[in-house]
Formats: sequence, C-alpha cells, structure tokens
Amino acid sequence: MSEQIEEIFAYYGKQRDKSSQEMVIALLRELQEAEGCITPELKVRVIETTEITDKFLNCLIKMYPSIKEAKQAHEIIACTGERCGKKDGMTILQNLRRELGIKKDGISSDGRFELRTRNCLKQCRTSPNMYIDRKLYSGEQLKDIKTLLNNICKER
Repeated sequence: MSEQIEEIFAYYGKQRDKSSQEMVIALLRELQEAEGCITPELKVRVIETTEITDKFLNCLIKMYPSIKEAKQAHEIIACTGERCGKKDGMTILQNLRRELGIKKDGISSDGRFELRTRNCLKQCRTSPNMYIDRKLYSGEQLKDIKTLLNNICKER
C-alpha cells in the first residue's frame, strides 16, 4: 500500500475512540479520497485497525452512500419505499436492472454504473424517485429510463 495510506492507518490506529462510528467514517472518507474507493484489502485493514466487526463496517458503508466500494462512473440510488412502489417504482427498478445488466453486486455489466436501493429517499411527494449521480429524478422523468441514461452518459 502507498505511503499515504499507511500514514492514514497509523494516525487512526493511535486514536482512543478508533472504533467509534464517527472515527471509522472519517477513516473511510480519507481512504476513499486517497484511493478512490474502499477496496476489499482496505476493508480488511480498517477492521484490523479499528477493531470493529465486518458486519459493523458493512452497515456503515451502506448507511453512508458517499462511501463507495468500487470506482464506477455513475451512481444510482433507487427508492424502494411504499409510495414509490405504488407509483411504478419497482417496475422502473426492474427495467433499470435489465437495461444496465445489473449483477448481484449492484454493478452494471459494463462496469460504468453502480445501483443501490434505499427504503426511502424522503422525496415522497414526487414519487417514484431515484438519484443518479446525486441528482434527483422523479415521476415522468423515469418512464423512459433508457433515454434518461443515454442523456446522462452524453453529458459526462
């Protein structure tokens, strides 16, 4: 591992509250800034350094969408909450999975997209909802998911 990564682990390893949620998240953010994502190797080192469980680390990573385990070009977070589900949210999600060839790990077949789901995006009034690259897309914008994705890829 790089000298910068080793310095980050050395610093956090000396902290009294190294296993606190705040400290682990700070460590993950610094590592991501240095590496671009949290690789499986980094996860092992985080567990060793902070003395937390694998289960706790995975929960933290899920709780903080800004922490990424892969270097995808585009991040999609789809709402699976009750209101979005009642307004074709699940159908849109199925179409999205099919269109991108999303595998079990949430990564598209071409590796350019990462799909995650959240129980609620707290945007119920505009349901169904989805964040694509941290921008909210809602309702009618999601009806033609293929065109939307093509437009997003052209913009970047």
